[in-house]
Amino acid sequence: MRRSTEHRKASVFTVAVLGLLIASTSHAYLDPGTGSIILQGLLAGIAVAIGVLRLYWQRFKSFLANLTGGSRDHNNDGEPEFEQNSDSRTKP
Repeated sequence: MRRSTEHRKASVFTVAVLGLLIASTSHAYLDPGTGSIILQGLLAGIAVAIGVLRLYWQRFKSFLANLTGGSRDHNNDGEPEFEQNSDSRTKP
């Protein structure tokens, strides 16, 4: 009789988990390159988090303003926008 695909996947998963739980301690050597890779991964994660925050910062601020009832218009720099008078414009 053939086993179903789900049953095989469950069996492989069970064997893998049991293998990890039963494994004995090992005295492995971690070279300096391993620490460098871990440090690079952490720094990359921090850089991505900062990039995502910068990308969605205006949306987050407007969301909070809508929650608190405030409605301030801002330009892309985060500074309030002011209307210019027609007198202050230069004519070509």
